[in-house]
Amino acid sequence: MDFIKLKYIFIIALAAPPIYLVSSNTSSIFSRPDIKDINIPSINDFKFEAKENLSQENSNDINEIKSFDYKVIGYRAGINDSSVILKKGNKEYFVSQGEKLEGIYELIEVNQNEIIFRENEKLYRINNLVGK
Repeated sequence: MDFIKLKYIFIIALAAPPIYLVSSNTSSIFSRPDIKDINIPSINDFKFEAKENLSQENSNDINEIKSFDYKVIGYRAGINDSSVILKKGNKEYFVSQGEKLEGIYELIEVNQNEIIFRENEKLYRINNLVGK
């Protein structure tokens, strides 16, 4: 009699893990996933404004900076919306078409070959090497 009870205990001990695994798999099959809504803002909702009201001291400092050594790290060229991401030193700048970079250089045109900025009558062209 003890041998039969020992045999049933051994069979139950071996059958318990598969029964648990089968029941957890069936419960995961029939349970619904928890899908959360993620609201990603549109790029058109962001506005980057350059400071137009600079004091006399700041405008003198800007006039002293004449090096235009920006590196293009990204661009978006389109018919209506064009923008460019530039890097100078450890600073990155995002400029849309018609806006001014650091309040000085206005972005005129963005295409696959070059990016054109204007400061008063001077034109600055940067070769677009992104993706090449």
